[in-house]
Amino acid sequence: MSAERKILYLCGGAQSSGSTLVSWCFLQRRDMDGVLDAAPDLLPSLDPGLGGPLAWYKTTLVCFRLCELADYHRDQGWEVHPLLVVRDVREVWASLVRKSYGSNGITAEDPPLRMRLRRFLDDWQRFRANDWPILQYEELVGHPRRTLAAACDRLGLPWDEAMLTWPKHSADIADCQLGNKTFWNTRASNLLDTLASYAKQPKITLIPAMDLGWLEDQFREFNAANGYPLHIELPASSAAASPPLSFATTRRYHWEIARRPIRRLLLMLGFQNRSLIERCSVKQRRA
Repeated sequence: MSAERKILYLCGGAQSSGSTLVSWCFLQRRDMDGVLDAAPDLLPSLDPGLGGPLAWYKTTLVCFRLCELADYHRDQGWEVHPLLVVRDVREVWASLVRKSYGSNGITAEDPPLRMRLRRFLDDWQRFRANDWPILQYEELVGHPRRTLAAACDRLGLPWDEAMLTWPKHSADIADCQLGNKTFWNTRASNLLDTLASYAKQPKITLIPAMDLGWLEDQFREFNAANGYPLHIELPASSAAASPPLSFATTRRYHWEIARRPIRRLLLMLGFQNRSLIERCSVKQRRA
């Protein structure tokens, strides 16, 4: 890649949107290399030599909007070509709350689920207003070649059959340190075989009524534009409680416990009184 023109293809989507699968397809290209799945709470300075010759970077929209990341990388001297991955947010929500990283937290690293999805919605509205390329997960599952070819065309890229056949291994890609666990567990030797295993997975329908109402209200325009039903009926068993906002489920909480042995000991002994634990931690810091 020339020093005068650093080209970055920047991809993002909500967590559990299928964006890791999309990322793997693009990283199979002979002209592209980069980051399969970046940490969503970090703003890295990418190596100017990243790429083969084109650079790829995929992340999930948790702490930053994709438009913010695009501006950040432009500030670093990259020519940015963004791509947004979308999926029915009801499927996103139902999948996300079952994952360890789907905690309804209250910290910058693990923000509330609704805040994460509002950031995604802001990005979608910006992409739509600017006619930037959007790839729909459901279309990829149903029509993989056509969907990937259309995304390449929108990004100004030639078609590469490797996006379907997957000749590269993890060691052939610059950064595969992260990546969705579901993707690694279901990945086959090529895209079509991988999608066949996805099709066998049962549909997830457990969404609390309050959260379903919020999703269908906030994403009404999104659902209509993408051909998703405006409303779905869920079985009575889905009337579970919404995941509560919690500090104890966040990574920052566990970092704090690891740094403060007294707090950790109290928790191991079964103490649930948060104010007592906090007072003990403060005394420990002052000691």
